[in-house]
Amino acid sequence: MELIKHYVRKRKGSYFISVLLAIVGVVTGLFSYIYMAKIIVNLINGANDMSLYTPLCINILITFVIKEVAAGISTSISHTATFNSLGEIRNDISKKLFKMPLGDVLSRTSGELKNIIVEQVDSMETSLAHLVPEFTANLVGPILLFIYMFTLDWRLTLLSLIPFVVGMVTMMSVMNAHYKEMFGKSVAIGQHMNNSIVEYINGIEVIKTFNQSESSYKKYADAVYDNASFYYNWMGESMNRVAIGRLLSPMGIITIIPFGILFYINGSIDLGNLITLIVLSFATVSSILKIMNYMDDMSRISTITSEIGKILDSRELENIDKGEKIESYNIELQDVDFSYDGKNKVIDNLSMEIKESSVSALVGPSGSGKTTFCNLIARFWDVNSGEILIGGKNIKDYKIENLMNSISMVFQDVYLFEDSIENNIKFGRQNASHEEVIEAAKKARCHEFIEALPEGYNTIIGEGGASLSGGEKQRISIARAMLKDADIIIFDEATANIDPENEDKLKEAIESLTKNKTVIMIAHRLKTIRNADQILVLKDGEIVERGNHEKLIENNGLYSDLINAKAKAESWKLNN
Repeated sequence: MELIKHYVRKRKGSYFISVLLAIVGVVTGLFSYIYMAKIIVNLINGANDMSLYTPLCINILITFVIKEVAAGISTSISHTATFNSLGEIRNDISKKLFKMPLGDVLSRTSGELKNIIVEQVDSMETSLAHLVPEFTANLVGPILLFIYMFTLDWRLTLLSLIPFVVGMVTMMSVMNAHYKEMFGKSVAIGQHMNNSIVEYINGIEVIKTFNQSESSYKKYADAVYDNASFYYNWMGESMNRVAIGRLLSPMGIITIIPFGILFYINGSIDLGNLITLIVLSFATVSSILKIMNYMDDMSRISTITSEIGKILDSRELENIDKGEKIESYNIELQDVDFSYDGKNKVIDNLSMEIKESSVSALVGPSGSGKTTFCNLIARFWDVNSGEILIGGKNIKDYKIENLMNSISMVFQDVYLFEDSIENNIKFGRQNASHEEVIEAAKKARCHEFIEALPEGYNTIIGEGGASLSGGEKQRISIARAMLKDADIIIFDEATANIDPENEDKLKEAIESLTKNKTVIMIAHRLKTIRNADQILVLKDGEIVERGNHEKLIENNGLYSDLINAKAKAESWKLNN
């Protein structure tokens, strides 16, 4: 509930007006029942003077209009405030994900994050837009009505509360700690279902290729069935008590009528007050039912907000408001240790230097720590011990935004957004002109195929760049890095998916891009790094060799073994 209170306080003026109007609407609506009761009493007393009824009918009409207008404005105000709050919550989650260590973000599946950001934030709409004004109004209204009824006959008023109390106790027997536990399980099962659906959709190509449609669909279908089955069983075990509670709570009439008749017979209540109390008992039905509906929402909201709160309260990479200015781009690692799980070291006591405006290549077996090395320099994670320096200063002394502006990365697995090609290229520099975008695309050798697309640079590409080939996506990624024009450039084998026809041209473009830049290149194609100023050979998170190509070949160590293995692999061919 603290999360709800936090965002309600930010728009307390809007919610206060909404609650006030909602109370006006509910209370005004209750007045119409009082006027109806007076009409019925006059009819029973045989009053034939129309002047007695006309004002009452007009009052009923006025109260109805006021009720609907007040309720409509209240709902409009609360929903406007709520949708602004939901937008702010989603923005806060997005900002938080950016500030969190990348490992903490990746520890959650995309289905889980989608469930929290979309479904769970959406489910807060009921609590913010309806629970705040309507629960308050439907609670205040009946209380005021019961006070009025108490002035008519305190005995019948108290007796009318018996069904309400019994119904509420029955409902509360459902809304207990077990309910929160079950709702927590429902969230977990729902997230598992979301994960299964996302996995099934994302893996459909592999599923078809390996003819695993039946087994993969079964996993997806089982997750959907488990979700439906859980809700069916949960609702089955609690529905009887919920039904009894909802049936009894608004039924004050079942005690008012028999005891009211008894009191009327013995002369302790007049007919007018009895009729009024009977009519007013119906007035509370709608409000009490709404209160009971919102009780369910109140029981669920703590679980919903706790999932959102876990993200918003997650640890952040330490950032400073006014960091040091990056004046030079010499990179140093001093006694750096890093582990993803706190146990198994991926980087082990690593020390090295990358000189400004030089090209350094990282090579080594799979899992040797090459990508982790680059991610630490970009501060996607913080080191466990030691320090990383850029320009002689710890990267923690730089504002994260300034550090990010100084680094361009071309990943091996390229991700493009579902947007125009131009906007994807401009992602690292939003204010770039169209001409600058074209120039970067030409250097990256992707201008021609972009121009051949139906809408050229305005062509919308699918999520993740699904409508483009691997080589096309990588060239757009390189154009994006070129346009950003950062001083430190990290390549995760930029030519991995480039066809031989364009590879030489692309190398020329990369050489132009990296001129006077500090470059780190993770190499899988070893022939792409022969001219690097230094080659760092990693194994098990340690640098086991360093030097240029010729020196490392002479050493006849791991680098030489990798070169020979690569040459042997490239010479392999199928025998007829």
